[in-house]
Amino acid sequence: MPGGSNPEVLRCYTNDFLRMAFPGQDLAVYEILSKVFLANAGQLCSSLGKGEMDFSPIWLHMEHFYLQDDYQLFVDIAKSNDTVVSELQAMYEKDPPEMFVTLDALNILLRKLQPTEDGLLPFNACVAWLKSVKSIKPWVEWVSLDNHQLHLHQKQQQLLESVLHDWTCTNIVYMLIDHLLHNETQIEEKLLKLVVKQFIFLWNLLHKMPRFEPEKTFDLVTKVLKQCNKNADVVYLVKGVKDCKSCLREITEPAELPCGHIFCTPCILEWPNRQCKICKEHFPVDYTPTASEATREAVACHNKFRRKCNSFFLEFLTVYFLGDQAAPSAQIIQRLIQFVACKPSPEQQAGKRVYKPKSELSPFEECMDTSPTIQSSLLKLLLRCRFNSVKVHLEEYLSQMEEKMPNQSSRDHFYFMVIHCLEDFMHPSDEEGVRELAQSCLSTMDLSTFCQAEVSRINTLQSIAQLRLSISHVATTLGRQLLSDPSSPSAQEKQKDQDVVDAMKKLVAKAPTLWPQVFLIRNLCDIYGLTSMWKILQVEKWILPQGVDISQDRSAWSNTMLMFSALDRVQNLLKNKESSENQSLAAVMRQMENILQLPPVPEELLEDKLKKIMDALGDKDDPGLLEVVFHTALTLALSSSPITHLLKNICFKPDVVKGSYLPTMPGDLLFDEKNWKIGATDKIWTCQCGTFWVVTKCGRPTEVKRCKCGAAVGGIRHNPTDGFEEKKITGDQTEKGYILASPTMRRNELERSLSPACVGLTRALLHSTLLLGTSTDRQAVLDLMKEKPENVEAFFWGHLQKDMECLAEALSRNTEDAVLIVHLFLQQLSKHKPAESSVALSILPEKRDREEWEMSFKALAQPFFQELEQILNSVKEQRISEGPHGSGLLLKIAYGQTPPFQDLPTEGLINQACMWRFEQKMTIQTLMHFLLQEDGGGTGNPYPILLELLSKLENIQHVQHLPDVLRLQNTLIHFFQSSHIGEDYTVQQFLHQPELSEDQRWAFSRAIETIRKVWSNIKMNPPSSGITVKPDLSPNEINTSTTTILNLLPTQFSISHLVTTFLIQLQNSCVDTAARVTRERQRSISAEEVKPSSVLAITKSDLLTMALANLQYEIEEDGTKTTYFDFQLLQRQVVQRFISGKPIIKSQTAPSIALNNVSTLQDTKMKVKDQLPQEPLSINQQKRIMEEARSVNALSKALATLKMAAEFLAVTGGDPEQPLPNYVRQELRMDTNAKQFQDLPVVPNTQLKHILSLWKVLAARRSMLLVQMNQDPFYLVPEEFQGQLDVKEVKDLALALSNTNLDLFLIELHEMIMVALSNLQPEHE
Repeated sequence: MPGGSNPEVLRCYTNDFLRMAFPGQDLAVYEILSKVFLANAGQLCSSLGKGEMDFSPIWLHMEHFYLQDDYQLFVDIAKSNDTVVSELQAMYEKDPPEMFVTLDALNILLRKLQPTEDGLLPFNACVAWLKSVKSIKPWVEWVSLDNHQLHLHQKQQQLLESVLHDWTCTNIVYMLIDHLLHNETQIEEKLLKLVVKQFIFLWNLLHKMPRFEPEKTFDLVTKVLKQCNKNADVVYLVKGVKDCKSCLREITEPAELPCGHIFCTPCILEWPNRQCKICKEHFPVDYTPTASEATREAVACHNKFRRKCNSFFLEFLTVYFLGDQAAPSAQIIQRLIQFVACKPSPEQQAGKRVYKPKSELSPFEECMDTSPTIQSSLLKLLLRCRFNSVKVHLEEYLSQMEEKMPNQSSRDHFYFMVIHCLEDFMHPSDEEGVRELAQSCLSTMDLSTFCQAEVSRINTLQSIAQLRLSISHVATTLGRQLLSDPSSPSAQEKQKDQDVVDAMKKLVAKAPTLWPQVFLIRNLCDIYGLTSMWKILQVEKWILPQGVDISQDRSAWSNTMLMFSALDRVQNLLKNKESSENQSLAAVMRQMENILQLPPVPEELLEDKLKKIMDALGDKDDPGLLEVVFHTALTLALSSSPITHLLKNICFKPDVVKGSYLPTMPGDLLFDEKNWKIGATDKIWTCQCGTFWVVTKCGRPTEVKRCKCGAAVGGIRHNPTDGFEEKKITGDQTEKGYILASPTMRRNELERSLSPACVGLTRALLHSTLLLGTSTDRQAVLDLMKEKPENVEAFFWGHLQKDMECLAEALSRNTEDAVLIVHLFLQQLSKHKPAESSVALSILPEKRDREEWEMSFKALAQPFFQELEQILNSVKEQRISEGPHGSGLLLKIAYGQTPPFQDLPTEGLINQACMWRFEQKMTIQTLMHFLLQEDGGGTGNPYPILLELLSKLENIQHVQHLPDVLRLQNTLIHFFQSSHIGEDYTVQQFLHQPELSEDQRWAFSRAIETIRKVWSNIKMNPPSSGITVKPDLSPNEINTSTTTILNLLPTQFSISHLVTTFLIQLQNSCVDTAARVTRERQRSISAEEVKPSSVLAITKSDLLTMALANLQYEIEEDGTKTTYFDFQLLQRQVVQRFISGKPIIKSQTAPSIALNNVSTLQDTKMKVKDQLPQEPLSINQQKRIMEEARSVNALSKALATLKMAAEFLAVTGGDPEQPLPNYVRQELRMDTNAKQFQDLPVVPNTQLKHILSLWKVLAARRSMLLVQMNQDPFYLVPEEFQGQLDVKEVKDLALALSNTNLDLFLIELHEMIMVALSNLQPEHE
């Protein structure tokens, strides 16, 4: 550039360059950027050029290349904060030698955010301060990333440390204020003033530290929390009461004595002496403990304040001590273990008010709630952080348990909590890992060593956790072997399963305790249900502990007992010959005779028919679904509930229902604009491939983009591109009647306002009534159906079975439990008394009628699901008490009661009953079920972000690997275009290239596994993924050893491209949903800008741990426990931790390649021949190569260079006489590649006119060497070209080759196979 070193020219060039790189900024921003760019680029020139190079514009481009993200971050900050720009102008006025503009800007912002009384008072100012801190959080997180710190100078590093230290101080205070003010529109002014002083006190002390010091920070935060609680005591509890002085727990039901002191109402009622526990003043015997409304409100506010402190403390620990950083110090681990071990006595949990000595209290008692869910969550975080570090301190604590916890039940509780958390911690991520762990554990464990008191307690607990995990796997394996599991494993898999079962048998045979058998039975019952457990025990009798008999009567297990109330009513009605219900009952008997295929008896009394039906049901091996159908029929005949009128018509008069919108049938999602996130003027358009696009603003296209199919979509100046058409939604396409297809196509999904559990329950009743209806009027039922199956009865039986599976999945239970739940709901339905104002809907001619019916059903089902746990427990108790002794003993074991065995060993932890307690684990399905019980008051679910995450978490958890996937795709495109063997390489060969580093190999392997898993999920249900999948898309499965990189290239409609698009859609959908709730401003980035910090990084474990931390429970006087989640707080924490600050990713910028633009080898060679004449190498030259070239690596590198040279020559042509090495060195500027030619014979002396002949000979020699190394160079050739020669053909070929130059023949044959046949391979069609 002329005058490149002229300062004025450089300044002008810099200004122009900045306006192109960062368009649309204020003049002041450009002035700052110009100064910074010139100064930093000058330093870059000095440091790299070492005084030997003049400063020129190239250094500006280098500065921009390396620090583009850094400068863009400053531009974003400047847009949001005008005062930062003015302060930076003043700071840079004298042109300091070092200007770190982004860090300087953040430093200014953090200085302005230092907590002060003026900035945090009153309440509105405090809320505004929170918003300001939240706005800079994404920027600070970005500068703290490793990829940012790679480019730092020493002074810049010091400034970064200062910024991050200030941010730590501010963020801790921010988290505390944010939790305390959560869901508050106002707060007590006196309390706010008091706690603000504590906030400022905390910030100042934290800031005085030269750097983040974990122990001091921990102590400061706990000290401030305690003081905040004391302040809350003063403000809310004027009587000075913090906890009930009788039970030492939070006061939830306050009562005030005449003396003015406050206690829990149940405590006062239980006191034998009518005397205050504090002042000892007596009160009248007939005194009724009461509290004023003001006192009750004050106690409630105080308790809520403490729970918020509790929530903050967990997040504080997660962010600063138990996250991804190094393990916390020994001091902190010990203090946290003390908190985890602190537990209320079982008497307190059961509601009995007993005094608890202060020696048992946690050091956090004054600032933290010691609920089991919080303790368990904290222990899981500790174990997940660094188990080996925590293990040492746990062992030390466990060795002193008897001194620290004299109460045995408290010790048992702590032991079980450790085991439960260890199970979750050590659970492998895949089935194969679980099997390997189980095989190793069961084969090597000697239980007798754990029956000694002196064994290490933590090692014992760890071994018990491994054993529990292994036994759970054995239960799953037994079910797969004996219950005709639909997934049929290979012979190798079956043998592995049998090895695990055999190892379990051997362990049981020599075990000195019965507990492993007991735990296996409990697992079988939970996973498969009682009946299936009994079938397994009939075959595998070694599982049964001695003294347990399964040959006893199992009548108490039957669901028939749940039909007793309906059957009693039926028998009473049948005695009354004039009863109006008898006609319906007669129809039910006829329907069940048809279904059970019982021969009708003329003039048979209904009482006899009933007995005959019950006997027939009792003779069935598994009458589960038949009993559901019969119970449904009886309930419909007897119930007066409004929701049964429609079902009665389907059952007894199906012709009446024709033209109705049946419950739970899918609607027209396209017509229902509530399913589209569009504005009033936006329009829906479609690409020619059928993909929907939303055109915003005026609804007419103004720009052109690329669809995922590769076609152009959109338009210019409201003129759409060819094939891009507006979707005219002229009417509702929702279909009436029954429109479900095959049951195998169904998955658990929401339908309008109904949760998956409600859908499963509703459809179970619907399919039962349709089955009954086919016996009444088969043709009328067929008329209701969109598809007419050949065997309509088998079709509905299949759907009824699927209903049970879906209901079980939604509730995290087994299918036998699902059947039981349907019976229990039918019981409730038969007792349901309709309100006087309720309207019975017997047909549903309009969509709103269906919605009204579904809302009525939901109103009835929701309370049922909320009380389901208690109802199921009462059924279990009833079964145990009513069954015979032998059967009852097995039920006690299966249902978790301590078996009454005699002479059980008691030495060692392994023989403690609490170690083998079975608890259902919290799952995503369970959490989803709880969430869907929340009612938004007709506006949908009130927690849309959680709903989005939970419903799609199976795939959202893979979004964190999107950067690796994008990086893999770019590398594959480059490799495919630059390597002559790119088309034929398998994924495994690609991963083993020596050019790849170990980090790259690991990242690419993870990306390929992500593609495989997500593709598997998409295939299961393409419509729900919103992805268009071509039916002939291959391969069906991704296997690293056989799948070629061609299959992973991001081509149009390829697996790789579909998965990338899907992951981007998941990210964008979550970010968009969160933005609609939080009103946070969105930003968008291209696929090239995607970094690990840009994408969602959330796993099932993260979400469940966070959910458990927000689980609240109440224990009633009878010991029953009611659980509920604080979903509002959970949603807020999820947004702040995982979604806030994440960008929208432009899917159209994802890597892609069009194979039709990539020439095959044959095409390239033909074009080279057209551009310049070609001559073959001499026979002697060809023979030399075939005899002397011995390095596969050297041949591969030479072939890759030849391919690149040939592709250039195919376009540009060249001088046939030019030496090939000179062309590579001078024209292609590939000196290193040219030097590599020296490693091969003949090649250095060839010319461009020999390039194709040389290519052919080198490729043939490479394949020969691979054959000699026992590798198959032709494994990708289609099977139709790989037939075996018969004996005659072998002789004829040998004769023909006897007078032929074998080397030349093999060269030509190889060319035909690798080039001519390449166009015939299916992958290249």
